Amino acid sequence: MDSELDQLAQAATELARSAAGRVEVSSRACRLAERLTRGRFNISVLGEFKRGKSTIVNALVGQELLPTGVVPLTAVATEVAFGEEGATVVHLDGTTMDIGVGELADFVTEARNPDNQRQVARVEVRAPAQILQPGVVLVDTPGIGSIFRHNDEAATRALLDADGAILVLSADAPLSEPERRLLAALSDRRAPTFFVLNKVDHLTPAEREEVRRFVTEAVAGELGRKERLWCVDGRAALTARLAGRDLDEGDAVDFPEFTRALARFVEADLVEARLETARRELGRLARGLEDALRLEAGAAVLDAESLTRRLAEFQAAAEEQRRAFADERTLLERDVAALAEAISGRLFDFARREPPNWEGRLVEVARTAPVRRLEEELHHAVEVAVRVGFEAFRRAEAERAEQAWSRLAEQLRSRAQARINAVRTAASGLFSVSLPEMAIPEVAEEREQYFHLFLHVGSSSEDLGRVLRHLLPASVVRRRLLDRARRELAAEFDKHAGRARWDLDQRLGAVRRRFELTMVEELDQSVQTILAAARRAEELRSAADSDLERRRQEGEAARRATSAALTLAQGG
Repeated sequence: MDSELDQLAQAATELARSAAGRVEVSSRACRLAERLTRGRFNISVLGEFKRGKSTIVNALVGQELLPTGVVPLTAVATEVAFGEEGATVVHLDGTTMDIGVGELADFVTEARNPDNQRQVARVEVRAPAQILQPGVVLVDTPGIGSIFRHNDEAATRALLDADGAILVLSADAPLSEPERRLLAALSDRRAPTFFVLNKVDHLTPAEREEVRRFVTEAVAGELGRKERLWCVDGRAALTARLAGRDLDEGDAVDFPEFTRALARFVEADLVEARLETARRELGRLARGLEDALRLEAGAAVLDAESLTRRLAEFQAAAEEQRRAFADERTLLERDVAALAEAISGRLFDFARREPPNWEGRLVEVARTAPVRRLEEELHHAVEVAVRVGFEAFRRAEAERAEQAWSRLAEQLRSRAQARINAVRTAASGLFSVSLPEMAIPEVAEEREQYFHLFLHVGSSSEDLGRVLRHLLPASVVRRRLLDRARRELAAEFDKHAGRARWDLDQRLGAVRRRFELTMVEELDQSVQTILAAARRAEELRSAADSDLERRRQEGEAARRATSAALTLAQGG
């Protein structure tokens, strides 16, 4: 695999060189080549400001390297890699400066480097931590959603360069709207991701599990799949590591398990993950450059007046496709709402019909259970009825719902593909080039991606059975507790139907929005690639005739580079 990584790095280097003048492709290919050449796997630590990201990084490496505090601190991305302890500041103009770890705050914090006045691109920190030795780089990112706009921009750049991610959420305010948007971006990137819920130290075990269930379900609703959520106390974990103690649950809840899972990923899956992300990124960049080369060649032979006119015609055609696609998104929103309403109708009908089916079980428990345990046994029977009943409904309904969503999503995917190819066809005709049709991958089948029930039957707030046992005959106690269990059963089915409806709305809405965003980005990217190529052709036309041969040779070199990159990206 090392040889393939070397080949991918070389292909990315050639792509960066060949794409000179095309800033987006060139800079991204250059960064990819750098990561691969240095054997680096960037794991960006992401999240809103003040979620404890820097503390999590410090705890993972076992040193208090990065500044932490009570106000939004991190202003620029800070990369922590393996090596002898030290740090290097990389400025936006490419110059570098070695500093001591104790000076980090002067460059990476908002307080000492406000609005990034020092023009820092990133800071590279080195530490002799075992988890970093295989080439892992932990990238501490500025928090999204702070009052500083440049923080969001720096975090976005770190996400684009991420091979993997650790998303840090907080038990104080789990899953904000900016974090939901970040989840959508992570889903699109498809990079290996660990989900961490920090600051759980103030919660009781019962409260922690309740928050864990809520956040797990909310994350699943955004991603379309269920992920393991690690509940941790980053500060306690760091304190234990600094004291030289082995971590246990008393120190940091799930932190020991989280670090072991991260270590297993590094040991077993890192190389393949690095290969997969590199292939995907290289292929995307190569296809973009390939399109740009064709369009530039076609536009370059047009005179200035013709190019200006055809560029205006293309922009008008592209805008027409955007408007048409916006109408199609409105139709999808309507159809998804109708789907949710249909499922909801069946859900509440089920919740009304199902309780009588469990009447016999409640009567049996009321008749046979010891009076001293009767309340507990009836409550357990209600819980079983709700769980088993709703699970049966979910299994029966999930396939129908998934098939309905897949049909709707496939319709939008095919329409988006048609819009994108209409844009490419317009460009092909106007600039006299051949742009191959673009195929958007078919909608993936992800089982239970948006229809999952959050089930938890709360315990009774009053120990009625204990009171009644001392006041009434056993037969009366049994009858009264049975009546209460019947009411509880009906109430729980109704309550869970409401929860399931809310859950369904959230999941379907999240899946729809994420899918639409992906389609919109595909369309916008196609338009922007074509416009950038036409404008570059305008700039190149003013070059002297003596440069024509050099430009021809550069074009040939770029075409060879894109061909080689595409072959490698496809595993060839």
